[in-house]
Amino acid sequence: MRLQLHDKHRKKFIMFRKPILLFGLICILSIANRCEAIVGGIQASSPPIDDPVVFVRYVGRSARVEGTRSRQTGLYSFRGIRYAEAPTGEHRFQRPRFQRLSGDIDAIHNGPPCPQPEPNNPHRVIGNEDCLLLNIYTPQMPDETTGLPVVVWIHGGGYRYRSAAQYGAEPLTQNGVIFIPIQYRLGSFGIIGDGSRDFSGNLALLDMATAVRWVKDYISWFGGDPNQIKVIGQGSGATAAMVLSSATMARSSISGVVAMSGSPLQPNAYDSEPTTSLDEIVSKHNCSAGNETEIVKCMRGRSAEDIIKTDSELQVSRLSGQNVVKSLSGHVGVAPSVEQKDDGRGLLGMLTDKPEIFIKKGNVFSIPLLIGVTKDETANGIDIKEIESVFSTATDFLQSTSKIVGLDNFLNLNKSVDLLDSLGGVLNLQRYLEVPKSWNVTQIFSKLVEATTDAVFNLPAVVTAQLWSDSSKAYFYSFEHRSDNTKGSDFLTGLPLVSKVSSEKQKETVAHGDELGILFDTHDIFGNPVERASLKSKRDLNARQTFATFIAKFAHMNASNLRDDSLFKPFSSKGTPYIRIGEQITSANDFRFCQLSLWGAKLEALKSVSCKFLGDGLGNLNRVVSGFTGLLSGVQRPASTSSKLLGVF
Repeated sequence: MRLQLHDKHRKKFIMFRKPILLFGLICILSIANRCEAIVGGIQASSPPIDDPVVFVRYVGRSARVEGTRSRQTGLYSFRGIRYAEAPTGEHRFQRPRFQRLSGDIDAIHNGPPCPQPEPNNPHRVIGNEDCLLLNIYTPQMPDETTGLPVVVWIHGGGYRYRSAAQYGAEPLTQNGVIFIPIQYRLGSFGIIGDGSRDFSGNLALLDMATAVRWVKDYISWFGGDPNQIKVIGQGSGATAAMVLSSATMARSSISGVVAMSGSPLQPNAYDSEPTTSLDEIVSKHNCSAGNETEIVKCMRGRSAEDIIKTDSELQVSRLSGQNVVKSLSGHVGVAPSVEQKDDGRGLLGMLTDKPEIFIKKGNVFSIPLLIGVTKDETANGIDIKEIESVFSTATDFLQSTSKIVGLDNFLNLNKSVDLLDSLGGVLNLQRYLEVPKSWNVTQIFSKLVEATTDAVFNLPAVVTAQLWSDSSKAYFYSFEHRSDNTKGSDFLTGLPLVSKVSSEKQKETVAHGDELGILFDTHDIFGNPVERASLKSKRDLNARQTFATFIAKFAHMNASNLRDDSLFKPFSSKGTPYIRIGEQITSANDFRFCQLSLWGAKLEALKSVSCKFLGDGLGNLNRVVSGFTGLLSGVQRPASTSSKLLGVF
């Protein structure tokens, strides 16, 4: 309030102003002299940074949310915020119950992870069922100028492992992005069900959808734009992110998807026999008698520790023997199931069609997709000795892998010329999968990694991009930077796909999850920094700046500014354009054209492509492919052109 003085009082104030100022100056000098005499003029430490507070008033409720601010980076964080009520007691195995902000909320600490095996001691269970939490990291407090794009992060881990607290936000938030990692129920708590009315399952997916809804409702109070929410996931989290984009209850809140090393078209992305899986689990708990309602009641009587330990036993049994092939997909035996399209109660489902059906339809997509892979996805999931003990030979193993790809229905969708037919049988997949007996261990390992990465990751990702591009924009990248001191197991401990990291042969590979330590600062499952995995080399720091800026740029994009971008070239079967990510970014074409064509992909090369390297006996392949590609386009374009990112946003 401004002080108003009557004229006569103003005169008195002016009269006494000089004596007052003189007295104040004397006091200040006296204090200064006294301080110097007593403490020697030692400068006091800086006062602590005030903790940030956000005030929310929404749908008739008020809340005061207190967070923290990092002294080192200036990053504001609000952690351990509940987006849904605790799914405990009678609410275990039920849909999440949305929780609104209300009252005083202490958001200064990470919440507990969801129940799961301890990373370094799988026989011990950690976590808490009251775990439906999210963290908010923002580079600035909200004011009238803010409206930052939002990234909702869905962590990987095969629906069984990891937490929101592991992913340090600074690399992304430095690019003007609000970063929100979420938690969801894991293992049997979040997956089991048979798709029926009383036990539909897919609670993990419902948790994710509820978190996205919460972000849509509240992020503007934290300075975010509710119309610019990109959902990003890695591994199983990538698969889930794409399912969310197609689900009626979530897709209207999402403005884009980034799928890192995951696709709904991958082998075992969903459970094709959920009833069998449910019977297997509940029988282990002696809960198999009765209908679904009685089964749920019985399972609620089991401890969290018992449920998680039983999940671990089932993981071992499901992935043993020849089923080791399944572990290369990144899943661990639990996966979402297809639900009834109408449960009779008006409750929307998450996965009401097989992924191959909703992707093939394509009419539900109106948002851009950025999908990518690492160069050697399966490198840390392959043990040659284990393979030979189970399959006898590397050739037997590779041909077993070819049987689980499961993309037969999609490899004939593209109306372009069929390469395999045009080559008159010169290319032969089974022959390509044969491993010569004369090869040494290094050659065999390289062949196994190449073939399984193509079959389980590259082919599904490319086919997904093809189908997505029929109705919206799709973009494809390949992450090819090998870090000096961070790897996928720093984030994905427990996942069989990252468990075999020791061989000299793996020194130069870029395997599943290896990009995580580049995009994020590494923390353990409780949020404590992992110094061992911090980036130190110049090349790693360059790759971080490149990759984080690349992802943030996609987060900043919307339908209007996705056009005519020199870097984000829309995916097309003609030329298969993609983005190579290392210390720098390069635009390229014809992503693994020869290899993916062997697997049955319908791709059109932009230029003459030599596939001679695929093996002996294919000597005339270069000539045939050259003639084939010449029919496709009279325009010859270079296969690779350098492209620089735009500056900081």
